[in-house]
Amino acid sequence: MVLVAPRPLLGPAPRGTAGPHRGNGRDVLALLRGDTVARPRFDPGLAGGLRAWLEDAAYGVVAARGDDAPALFLGPRQVLGAAGGRRDDEGLSDELVLSRLVHAVFRQLVGRGEVGDPLADALDALRAHGDDDVVRHVDALPAAARDALSDTVAFHVRNLEDLVPRFAPGWMPRTDDRVAIPLAGGRVVLRGTFDLLVGLPQPDTASLCALGLTASGPWARERRSLHFLALLETLRSGAPPFRLALLESATGRYGVEDVREEHLRAIASHLSAWLGRGALDHG
Repeated sequence: MVLVAPRPLLGPAPRGTAGPHRGNGRDVLALLRGDTVARPRFDPGLAGGLRAWLEDAAYGVVAARGDDAPALFLGPRQVLGAAGGRRDDEGLSDELVLSRLVHAVFRQLVGRGEVGDPLADALDALRAHGDDDVVRHVDALPAAARDALSDTVAFHVRNLEDLVPRFAPGWMPRTDDRVAIPLAGGRVVLRGTFDLLVGLPQPDTASLCALGLTASGPWARERRSLHFLALLETLRSGAPPFRLALLESATGRYGVEDVREEHLRAIASHLSAWLGRGALDHG
């Protein structure tokens, strides 16, 4: 990912590649804002071309699976091997529980700007969202394990309090923004969820910023998941986000990068090839 240390903030938008850096919310906000009068413009035919590419691959899957096969729903976890932090068909791991708790507190930080008791606030938020399996898991923990989990969540929250920007209402911040892109007449659906999306789409101009949150990485996997989501946004609105940020709550590190056509084409190529290779196995 293109990552920037505080010193280059007065320079041009980030373009190179480097490892993640520690920073704070002001740094992240400044990098996300960039030059508001020089937002990149994309070829209006880009989204249509990417969709046509993926439609061809999706119809190949439909033909291979047969007309009676159920619709195929694909997210970054299936396509890229990204854990995503929200679903696990094999049950609740410690990593998944922590991820869901941290994401719940992240939503509160964006919406309210403060957290009281991190673990209690996270559990209250998960109850409100109907995420009862995590709540039951935590409630069943022995006292010592619950105290250790509380300390761990509080540590992640302290890092997030330093990292998460305070967004003015005009940024239109929205957490858990879900995207679903039907292909092949709805027989194949690409789907994903932005941890945080800010800004409003504009025709032919990249105007959105997307933030992803990872509690434990790996960094490269989470970055590719963000690229997958950028592809979905391109198909949804006709233009990709112009900038992505990845926040790592375990370390307090962050990374910011511009979205380029090559990122979108690389993910579309991977997805098309993946569908073509495994058409008979997706079911």
